[in-house]
Amino acid sequence: MPCATTIGDMFVCCDANERSSRESVLELHEKSGDLAALLRLLHDPPSLPVELPRESRSDSVQYDPTTIIPLPILKLLLSVIADKYALDQEIVKVLKAHLEAHAPAHGLEVYGFASQLGLEWEASTASQYISPLASYRFEDIKVIPTVVAYHKLIRLQDFRVKALRDLLLGEDLFPHG
Repeated sequence: MPCATTIGDMFVCCDANERSSRESVLELHEKSGDLAALLRLLHDPPSLPVELPRESRSDSVQYDPTTIIPLPILKLLLSVIADKYALDQEIVKVLKAHLEAHAPAHGLEVYGFASQLGLEWEASTASQYISPLASYRFEDIKVIPTVVAYHKLIRLQDFRVKALRDLLLGEDLFPHG
């Protein structure tokens, strides 16, 4: 007879007093890797990625790669574990920060993943690191999950090109003669 119905009940099931009163069986329908990741998140919540020092304020933020959760693990944590187990919002916020930290190196992949999960802010942040879409191979573009996400990305890139064009056309080419 299974005694655990929620994750909180799962730990009560292993209590010595609970065991002595009746025979308890704990059935888990999770992959061992998913369960290990969940327990690790709960026992040792991740910290924010560490920013590297910038030479000037205009430099983009860069992170120490050793402090960023690897992207494949992060995908598991955000797509499977965070939603399924309704993790604390502070943990989810830190996981999203790790996702954004991957954007400079993996812009298209982060954009596609964030779009798939409905993380609009993270997708928008990642979009600024994506080269013009015509420069990607067909296999690379497949990470964008829907035609709507693809269209949003095209519109964002078009808006940025027009804004840059307007900025450049509004400036004097030779302001000092």
